[in-house]
Amino acid sequence: MNERSGRPNDAGWDDDRLAAAYRSLAAAPVPADLTRSTIAAAEAAPRVGRRWGWDGGEWRRPRSVAAGGLVAIALVAILIGSLALRPTYGPGTNGSLAPAHGLTVRSVSELLAAESNGSIHGDDLAAVRGWIVQELMPACPYQPPSPALEDTCTSRKLLMTETAQTLVTFQPVEAGMSETELSPSGPHLFARELIGNYVDPVISSILDAGNSTVSPYRPLEAILVGHFHDVRAAECSADQRAACEAAFVVDQVAWLDGRTLGPNVWIGGEHDTGKLLTPRLNGAGVAAALASSLDPGDEIASIAAVQLGDITTITGQGNQVPGNGADIIWYVRVAGPPPRFPALAWGTGNGGWMIVDDASGHVRGAGGWGFVPANSASYSPSAAPSLPGGLYRLPTVNWLPGGACAGVGLDAVLRGSPTDAMVAWLENTGTNARRDVTWPAGYHARFTPNIEILDQNGSVVLRDGDHVDGACGYNPDTGWTYLEPPFK
Repeated sequence: MNERSGRPNDAGWDDDRLAAAYRSLAAAPVPADLTRSTIAAAEAAPRVGRRWGWDGGEWRRPRSVAAGGLVAIALVAILIGSLALRPTYGPGTNGSLAPAHGLTVRSVSELLAAESNGSIHGDDLAAVRGWIVQELMPACPYQPPSPALEDTCTSRKLLMTETAQTLVTFQPVEAGMSETELSPSGPHLFARELIGNYVDPVISSILDAGNSTVSPYRPLEAILVGHFHDVRAAECSADQRAACEAAFVVDQVAWLDGRTLGPNVWIGGEHDTGKLLTPRLNGAGVAAALASSLDPGDEIASIAAVQLGDITTITGQGNQVPGNGADIIWYVRVAGPPPRFPALAWGTGNGGWMIVDDASGHVRGAGGWGFVPANSASYSPSAAPSLPGGLYRLPTVNWLPGGACAGVGLDAVLRGSPTDAMVAWLENTGTNARRDVTWPAGYHARFTPNIEILDQNGSVVLRDGDHVDGACGYNPDTGWTYLEPPFK
């Protein structure tokens, strides 16, 4: 999609016609097959390899570098009215700033200063206003795969400057045109695009506005929503870890060149073949599936479809969803308060993520908002009954039950105490040895007066003394065993 450069007299789809299709879709009501129809239009466009720059009286598109990871990638990044639970607005009159998802919109220098002085906590969402400036595509030699956030020649990056700048200029020479690229001046950042939210095509749709005399290297005023301290920074090598933590990762192009945009919708490829995924749901369907789970103050920033086996390219290593690796799931980035379901020990973060199963439309799990899952070595359990009805929080993972469970043989019974840090544990039959355990998302305990374990729907699934003969796995980092039904 990034190398499509057909002329107006080509058969089928050309750049102008494709751009017009984006504008038409943006202005029209959301069709039921929005994702598929837009991808089909993009796939129908002729692929003509040409050099970027001025070519035969037409401008050619600027930098767009392919990254490693999933092979086939498509992005539908247009205004999707039904998905923006409340629309995001950009600069107002007299240069004033309207909030994006309720976030303070900072300039580039203000954003960098806020990250440096600790005003932005963890991976909280942040909004930045500046100018997206296009660069020439670099010639990259082959490089072996590297961690997603490490800065390489093939990394996908958006250059955002505090002031409007044009860095690529052209001068006539005897053989045609000569290109010159300047370095950015003043405060600037290179916002990173990672698997699950490539946003280049939405920028290309604005640049390719049907006017071949306008340079695609013109700066575009924009508001980006994103975050620092992405979980994938943990995968970087020790010498690059600090730089990875400080990288600003884009979640959404919220406003661009005078236009308010809805959530970015990104479709990934099959793990083995790279063939574009064909999910059952579209973006509107995913939003509808989440409606009852989200807080009324939530807004959807981006939506991505991937195969279950590839979800750790987004959520980070060690956060694998249980189940069939070939299944399609949706990763949804949400701005606002923690969701109403599943009930987890949410912290104070201003955004997080939800997972929706494409086949069933059911929520599979969630994370972010300061929640630390029990499969993390940094989990710190607490016995405080912080929920209504005398419920106690249990150490849980991000995922609801229902995935594939390999099964680890046990011979134990349930025990619990309201004064114990873990609240519930298993006691091996015969030896009475203790085994600490973790639970699926949404699980809680209560004492009536003995312990009862309640699932995500509030149903009692285990009582004190009940026998447990199977577990799903063991976490060597914590020394805890993960339990998921059936327990016996």
